Amino acid sequence: MKYSQSAEAVKTEYDLNKPEEKKAIRDFEVLLENLKTITLKYPLWVYGEPKDVIPAFKFGKREFPESINPRRVRNDIVGLTDAGIIQHLLEVKAISRRHVKKEHPNYGWAVGPNLKAYEDFYQKKKALEDLKDKRAYAEQKDEESFDALVEGREELIKSMKP
Repeated sequence: MKYSQSAEAVKTEYDLNKPEEKKAIRDFEVLLENLKTITLKYPLWVYGEPKDVIPAFKFGKREFPESINPRRVRNDIVGLTDAGIIQHLLEVKAISRRHVKKEHPNYGWAVGPNLKAYEDFYQKKKALEDLKDKRAYAEQKDEESFDALVEGREELIKSMKP
C-alpha cells in the first residue's frame, strides 16, 4: 500500500439490528461450522497444543459436563478452538507461526501479517457471541411465556369446571 492511498477501515462493531450485518454474522457462523469439518493439512500439533478432553467442572451454580473434541487445540493467539479455524486463519495470514516444533506446540505464534483479516475475524466472532446470547435470552423468554400460558390455560379450565 502506498502512502497516498487511503487505508480501508475495519468494521469495529456490527449492529445486529441491521439485516445486512446480521446476515454477514450468520454467514460467518456457517463458515465457522464448515471449518470445523474440513480436512486438516498438517498434524494436529502444528495448530497448537491438543486439548481433546476438557474434564467436567462446576462454575458457580452451573455444572458443565466433560467435553470431548479430537480436533480442539489451544494456542497463545486464538485460545481454545478447532484446528480447522486455526488452519483458515493461517491461510488468510491473520496469524502466523515460526519455529514449529512438536515438543513446543505453543511457541512462535504471532498476529499478522494481515492485521485486517485478524481484526475482522475477531469483530465477527464478538458479534456472533452477542447474537448467540440474544438467541439464548429469547429462547428463555419464549419458554417462560409458554409456561405462563400453559399455567393460565390450566387455571382457566379449573375455573370453568363446576
